[in-house]
Amino acid sequence: MLSVWADRALFYLAKMYTEQIRPGQNYSVFKKCVSISILDFTLFPDNTDFYSCFHIREDSRHTLYTDKMEFHVLELPKLPDKLKEDSGDILLWAKFINAERKEEFDMLAEKNTYIESAYEQLQVISQDKQKRLEYEAREKAILDYNQGIFEAEQRGIQQGIQRGIQQGIQQGIAEEQKNTERERKRAEEAEARIKELEQMLTK
Repeated sequence: MLSVWADRALFYLAKMYTEQIRPGQNYSVFKKCVSISILDFTLFPDNTDFYSCFHIREDSRHTLYTDKMEFHVLELPKLPDKLKEDSGDILLWAKFINAERKEEFDMLAEKNTYIESAYEQLQVISQDKQKRLEYEAREKAILDYNQGIFEAEQRGIQQGIQRGIQQGIQQGIAEEQKNTERERKRAEEAEARIKELEQMLTK
């Protein structure tokens, strides 16, 4: 089971990583990719921890080779039955994902404001079809608005670049014209001096 799941997680994370780059780009475009596996089965039977995090490290010195790939594994069957007062956010979210009763959701929502927000949205989309359609329409309107703002900003940036390029071209032409005029005047001055010299020599 471990080998199969590890290969699957590595495949999708590697695919996500390599799809970031396009022909002509350099390696600086790569951003960190994170795999999060939320499992309803036990992946590591010899370990009681419900949460595991893996990085690419050197075997003996444990030096981090790169932080661009990271694997997180949550094994829900290993979750403790009860929470402690100092339970961390990862455990709270795992319990929220695994919760089934309203009492569990309410208790977890009281412990974390982000979980409370997620619970409120979960309640909305769990209601009747009309409420769900209203929620989806509102979410779509927000996404469309954000996309519109982003596209407008991109158009403004592109227009600014084009104006900058055009201004640069015009400035370059004007400067070249100035240089040409200076060279013409120098040539005329040089020609006049040569004529003066010729007249002096012929006297």
